[in-house]
Amino acid sequence: MTAAQFKARDEVDDEVDRMLGTEAERRRIPDAEEVAEAHRLVGNSIAAAVAEWQTVTPEENARRKLPFEVVRIAGLRHIELPPPLYAWEGLIPIGYVTNLSGHGGTGKTIVSLQLAVSVVLGLPLFGKPTRQGNVGFFSGEDGKALLLFRLQFICGAMGVNADDLDGKLFILDATERDPTLFVEQNAAGQRIGRTTIAYEALRAFCKQQNLSLLVVDNASDVYSASEIDRAKVRAFMRALAQIARECDAAVLLLAHVDKGTSRGERSGNESYSGSTAWHNSARSRLFLRSDAEGTLTLEQQKHNLGTRQLPLRLVWPVGGVPSLDEPLGHPMPHGRSECDAERALLRLIAEYTDRGEFVSTAHTSRTHAAKVLRQEPSYPKWLKDAEVFDLLRKAERAGRLERVTYKGTDRHERERWHVTHAGRSDAATAGTAGSTRSTAHAAEAASPCGDCGDLPPGGMGDTAAAQVAAPGSPR
Repeated sequence: MTAAQFKARDEVDDEVDRMLGTEAERRRIPDAEEVAEAHRLVGNSIAAAVAEWQTVTPEENARRKLPFEVVRIAGLRHIELPPPLYAWEGLIPIGYVTNLSGHGGTGKTIVSLQLAVSVVLGLPLFGKPTRQGNVGFFSGEDGKALLLFRLQFICGAMGVNADDLDGKLFILDATERDPTLFVEQNAAGQRIGRTTIAYEALRAFCKQQNLSLLVVDNASDVYSASEIDRAKVRAFMRALAQIARECDAAVLLLAHVDKGTSRGERSGNESYSGSTAWHNSARSRLFLRSDAEGTLTLEQQKHNLGTRQLPLRLVWPVGGVPSLDEPLGHPMPHGRSECDAERALLRLIAEYTDRGEFVSTAHTSRTHAAKVLRQEPSYPKWLKDAEVFDLLRKAERAGRLERVTYKGTDRHERERWHVTHAGRSDAATAGTAGSTRSTAHAAEAASPCGDCGDLPPGGMGDTAAAQVAAPGSPR
């Protein structure tokens, strides 16, 4: 410090001594009013000296209540820390907020209700285990009549007794009141965000009922602030995370995106709207999309606690509920086999990759796999397009095929198929000279990830659902 700064600090010390009196009092950190008074008397030019004067020892820090926790690291190597727990294995972690986004009517509410039933009864969903516990379904969009109608249908389709859910699955209908959990308002001429009475009531309810999973449907109904304001979005997400931590529960927040994003018509993986804080504040982010054929894809686009899970391919038959897409069920022509067809497809995709020509993972584009590969002499000509897609999904689930994102010449992100080492071995393919280039390209681009039905369309509330015709055939 300069002589002037030392002199300024002494002046502050003298002034604070006069205000606080004893040496012991002087050693404490003054509150904001005291510092402001010292600044007023001595002058703002000595702010740097005040900051240094406020520095205290670690012992004093430990004695005081700080707005953060100092975490000790000593002995860490001797501690066996448990792995993260999940309400839905690999997809929805306990103690954190998970986002599930998709276009309205894609099936977010239906899948979430299926998950709620599965968690209460300890049943797997789409082949993935759940952690049994109580569930709360907070709805700011669909009223109790529609939710119970859907739940009744889901229980029938899943073959479970709805009475077994009583006292364990709580449908929280907030549509006839104010469902807002976080609001923006004026305070002293500034726009601030804060939680609401509804949030505090929900928080208390989750503790009282010992919930393991809280589903919030959906963000546009419960968040009443600017969705592009990073600070307010983060504050809202932290408020939900507080419920997750206090209850040792998982929170699943449903959110809408536009139709183009949901159907994969836009490039890139940013399948959310508003501030990046929606993405950054969630530990896991799921995206549900439907293609023109009615097939649903549940994709994990972010996972901070482990490896991203492979996409789940779902089918939603008329009169049923979404279920895991079954392996290829089409009989092969005489003398042909699934294995032969799959190996032929893997060999072709590997050859394309080695030449730097990529095969798209899309089903509806003008350059999907079946159309691109059909021109090759070794392509299994007896395969229909749907059978090709089934075989590729089966190879992906078996780890012989994976999805890789890359940037095209227009700098837009796209997704292509990549044959894994196991897939090349199984298909008896060997890398060519061009494979070095494609491998480097893949590493530079990105690392791989690991409307049908009869239920009422979600994402549009009771008004739209009332327009659905046939009762008993809920959509």
